[in-house]
Amino acid sequence: MQTFRERFSVHSYEVDAFGLLALPALAGFLSESAGLHAAALGAGIGALQAQGLTWVLARHRIELAAPIRLGDEIEVETWPSGVDRLAALRDFVVRGADGADLARSITQWFVLDVATRRAVRPEVILPPERFVEAPHATQFAPGRLPALERWEHEERFRVRYADIDVNLHVNHVSYLDWAIEAMSREVWQGSRLAALEVHYLSECLHGSAVLSRLARTGDGAYAHAIVREEDGKELARVATSWVAR
Repeated sequence: MQTFRERFSVHSYEVDAFGLLALPALAGFLSESAGLHAAALGAGIGALQAQGLTWVLARHRIELAAPIRLGDEIEVETWPSGVDRLAALRDFVVRGADGADLARSITQWFVLDVATRRAVRPEVILPPERFVEAPHATQFAPGRLPALERWEHEERFRVRYADIDVNLHVNHVSYLDWAIEAMSREVWQGSRLAALEVHYLSECLHGSAVLSRLARTGDGAYAHAIVREEDGKELARVATSWVAR
């Protein structure tokens, strides 16, 4: 199994009001590591764009075992972990300076044809060794996250230029921000995010308005839906788990 390691320092602009690494910032570290490793393997975003293709994230799970704090030095280890039909899998382990595991993650990626906006078979660009299943750092929840039929709270956001990535659609991290923004102040102040899983269902472009909806599903557990306001299109489903600070 070929792995890649990248070190990061936690800066003041990457932590929340409580001095802990914000989960969207952690997702950014994971994405950066994935991109660097893919490039080293000859399948980075630049190589794909030259073929009229690109990577898009379809599903993501992060489990945060311990808080990561301002000033911490962390290492992200990542590796390709096989292919599931049209999706390439990639896993991550985040470790502290003492080598202790702080977070684990698994991701599912599609190769997208930029012109048609359709997924293409991963063997178009991936070498045969990428199809060999490797150990996973964690597992997705079984099946698909359920649709949110009823919700207790809703927040509205306008898609900004800052939300748009190199594929000219909303960056996956913005969906995490929108989901977290729908939480109550009581939960946000008294709890920290311990796990998150998201299914990305449809693209969203600049200028749209999105609705972030929330429902409590258990003790410290919440279901979220990100919906485009103008047509009611479901863009993402999110599940979060919170523990006391």
